[in-house]
Amino acid sequence: MASGRQPATTTPPRPEDSASLGNVLSSSLDMLKIEDAEIRKKAVEFVGNVSLATVNAYGKWIASIKAVADACTVSGHAFSQSELCDFLTVAAKGMDSKRAGTKAVNDATFYIYMDIMENYQKASAQLKLHFPRIIVDVISILDKGVDTRGEAVGVYGIERYYQEHKASAPLEDPVASYIARSVTEGRRSSSSSSSSSASQPSPPAVTFSDDLVDNLASITGRSKKELEASLASLPAADIKKITDLSVNHKRLQKYSKLARPEDLKREVEKDLGRKLTDNQLQHAANSIRKAKTYIENVLDGKFVPHGTHGINHVKHNLEYGYQLMGLIEPRKRRSN
Repeated sequence: MASGRQPATTTPPRPEDSASLGNVLSSSLDMLKIEDAEIRKKAVEFVGNVSLATVNAYGKWIASIKAVADACTVSGHAFSQSELCDFLTVAAKGMDSKRAGTKAVNDATFYIYMDIMENYQKASAQLKLHFPRIIVDVISILDKGVDTRGEAVGVYGIERYYQEHKASAPLEDPVASYIARSVTEGRRSSSSSSSSSASQPSPPAVTFSDDLVDNLASITGRSKKELEASLASLPAADIKKITDLSVNHKRLQKYSKLARPEDLKREVEKDLGRKLTDNQLQHAANSIRKAKTYIENVLDGKFVPHGTHGINHVKHNLEYGYQLMGLIEPRKRRSN
């Protein structure tokens, strides 16, 4: 395992270098002095499932350092305070040379460094496991303007993003991003088409899993081909929401069978482990009744944003109900 690390001084391979993704991964593991066989094996496995579109969008370094962070998390390895500071240093060194050393990057990395020094020892065990993943997302934003899930964040929103991601990251499954299938590549990659696009970085590919298609087919009665076409046109945020709902569909069905408000309140509060106000319960009940309609309207792109805030209030209110019940993640980070 990693021990006695000193801040790295070697510059890691850049995404534009000729080194293979596997070699870049091996370099990052060596720089971090990670020798644990289980972590190295898991990182290699993750990198093997990274799509070409992802590498084109983020570069080899971010794809590799993300695999290292995810491998440490799923292997149950929590970094020490000094090791995490070294991880931050190494991760930042892989950035595009045009951005590295800028005031925005220096301010953001110093902010994280100070937070680690002041608060890491008091962090929960789960947060410590996911902390390297949080750092990778911030570095991705600084380098590419988006986190590793494709969420755009403005430079002035990074500190807020970082603090909110500390709350949300422990709820995520790192393995999920490697299971998801790239819409742009389909079930089978086309080597001829990918080679022609390799020289041009593409935006992060919209991804969804085969399980999501199967679940939505059961919920909506639509064909898988039709669902794949609909999902391919959706933003990543909407795919995440209907993924959460499809995963929690059994809970939705259970709640929908409870006719009396007091029964619904008792069941939801038992699952949540906290109380709901009467107003929150009304929101939740309304969202339960309209769950199938919500999913189909999202798939069909019927929730058109409107008003000065650029949101659809019907969609927003339904999502608020699902958030109250813990069925989808709260709306958190917004682009600045």
